[in-house]
Amino acid sequence: MSNKNPPDERVVYLALKNVFKGPNAEVRQLKKIQNLILRNQQQGDVASLIRAHNIDTVCNTARTLLIEQIFASTLKAKIRFPEVFDVSPTQSAEREASEVEAARNEANAIEDAIQGNTRNVQNVTHPESTMDCADPQPSIDRGSKTYPSLFPVYLPLRTQHYLLAKVQTLLEQACFDFGQRHMESVLQRHQWDCPEAAELNLWAAEFVNSQKLFEKRKDVGQPLEKLLRSVAHIRHTAVHRIRVSARGVERFMLDAESLATLLDEPQRLRSLKELRRETQSTIEELERNKHVLGSKLNENLKRIAAERAELDRLEKVAVREMCEEDHQYQVYAGTNLERAI
Repeated sequence: MSNKNPPDERVVYLALKNVFKGPNAEVRQLKKIQNLILRNQQQGDVASLIRAHNIDTVCNTARTLLIEQIFASTLKAKIRFPEVFDVSPTQSAEREASEVEAARNEANAIEDAIQGNTRNVQNVTHPESTMDCADPQPSIDRGSKTYPSLFPVYLPLRTQHYLLAKVQTLLEQACFDFGQRHMESVLQRHQWDCPEAAELNLWAAEFVNSQKLFEKRKDVGQPLEKLLRSVAHIRHTAVHRIRVSARGVERFMLDAESLATLLDEPQRLRSLKELRRETQSTIEELERNKHVLGSKLNENLKRIAAERAELDRLEKVAVREMCEEDHQYQVYAGTNLERAI
């Protein structure tokens, strides 16, 4: 029988987060809320929630969370349910290891792209996955079972390409403007008469050969050659569609800002900073969502383990009852035979 007491808000959030997303996170009318919940009642955690609680109380709790925009913002959800977003030391270590592996694979992929080995680029950046996931991810071991890891964080490849292509364009414009002011002979030698004439990696090579131009400019916090190598990699990543982790994208954007600062291009620097703010906001949203999904998996695994333990208990009871009934019938049959004798 359904429990008429209000369900735990955290349980409702975890169960219904996938129901009230996008435009559905703006729903406020109880009837529409109920229709959405019932439309998704085939989902395991939604079905469990409805079985355990009265549908009306579930709808009322969901409406409270909707009004307070908990479904619409993972940041507000994190403030409301901090325990859902907690990360254990083990999980932190697993994530860091996955980030290191991703960075190594990305570096190899970019190097292969530079060498012209595009087949290897595809193999490195799109490894085969044995799990049915949106992105190829490493796995994590939980006891005797292995589950796909949700980290590192990746932007959709289309979004990443659009973003880095925009960054590349802004930097190429900045480089050309700088060249017009300080490297006119280079422009004439290569016949670069517009920003589109030279790709970013070519500008990086020219700057390496003209380091004296930057001796009295602002310190960018890293050796110039290292910065310019990263800037060239922005071009290679965009052109060859090399997938990089969100952390790698952030590094690229920081280095893009450093180059704009070095070139004294305040307008492009403002544009790059705005792009990075928007990108960081999206990445943080993705990270929080992954923490929610991890918590949801843990809750489901606990529930499944409890159900499995109960099924094991029922199995033992069934076997014991079978043996007891068999013994009782043996006694009964033996008694009847003794009477017949």
